[in-house]
Amino acid sequence: MHADRIAGTYLFHDPGGRGDWYLAIALAALLNCEQPEQTDQPDFPIMPCGSCRVCHQIVSLNFEGFHFALPISKHKNLDEAAELTTEILARKKAEPFGMLSAASYTSIPIATAREIKKRLSRKASPGIRRIVIFYEMERMQQSSADALLKIIEEPPADTVMVLTTRNPEALLPTIRSRARLVRLDRVPEAAAVRYLKSEYQLADKKAQLLARTSEGSLGRAIEMAGVDDDSSQRAVGFLLFRSLFQDQSPDTLSHMAELLSPRDLGQAEELLELWQSLLRDCTYYAATGDEEALINIDFVSELPRLASALKGGEQIADIVSQIKIALADIKGKVHIQGALMALALKIKAELNVTHGSA
Repeated sequence: MHADRIAGTYLFHDPGGRGDWYLAIALAALLNCEQPEQTDQPDFPIMPCGSCRVCHQIVSLNFEGFHFALPISKHKNLDEAAELTTEILARKKAEPFGMLSAASYTSIPIATAREIKKRLSRKASPGIRRIVIFYEMERMQQSSADALLKIIEEPPADTVMVLTTRNPEALLPTIRSRARLVRLDRVPEAAAVRYLKSEYQLADKKAQLLARTSEGSLGRAIEMAGVDDDSSQRAVGFLLFRSLFQDQSPDTLSHMAELLSPRDLGQAEELLELWQSLLRDCTYYAATGDEEALINIDFVSELPRLASALKGGEQIADIVSQIKIALADIKGKVHIQGALMALALKIKAELNVTHGSA
């Protein structure tokens, strides 16, 4: 990356867990490294050294040129907002590929926007390239976006804005038009396997399974790393539900066979009950556009996209009926995996899912 190719504003977008935060931190290191290294790659002729004083500060998120705007839950005052932001930064420092699971409605408050605007009005320290990260910017309040619009469109000198989002269409067209869009590809399966094995000490088989079922999202694979936990079972159930809508992998049915026990009735019932609940949320959102009343708040960032695939009441009623029949079948001692696979095929046919990639 050449200095004259650096944009004032970047927009990193991906469905989640593909490394937008990691890339933003790497960009900060590249722009401020004291001893950048030459490479033989034409697209990246220089890279941060990773070992100088500034690189260490950046990786530890203790760099004076950093400014963060993060989605936080409702708070009473600025001190509580600062504590919530610090908690998120600690989690991102510990695991840069980790995804933020909203335990409640979250947004980037206008107070944060005003504070960043105030700080950027001052000159940067000599030799410092400031990096402002708006993480999951689709969660920025409209008033906050309006307050920052001019700065995002025309960043101050020695300042680079990095916006991340799972849904670029949710941002103002003027912001999208002024930013350099960078779409993050899937994390290669081999790279995800190496990461899971080295960072989470997973066995080779388990790492491969999680890397494959996460559909290129290392963040989701990490969420599922503890498969014995209830939250991990929910993550697996949600990924299978999402595949019914998107079918991003041709191996969905084989994944179901690998992930679900052929004899565990309780597991199958929990899966279908989760699918019923997710379908209710999608139906409600499609009708109201209200995120705050959704039940499955740990998947709130993805449900609106799935809701857009629903076509109407008759289709939804058919899917609900098919899930109820599958529940009755497995309780009636029908082969569990066979019943679930048959259900998956029927739902895909109902949604008219076509093969594709993300």
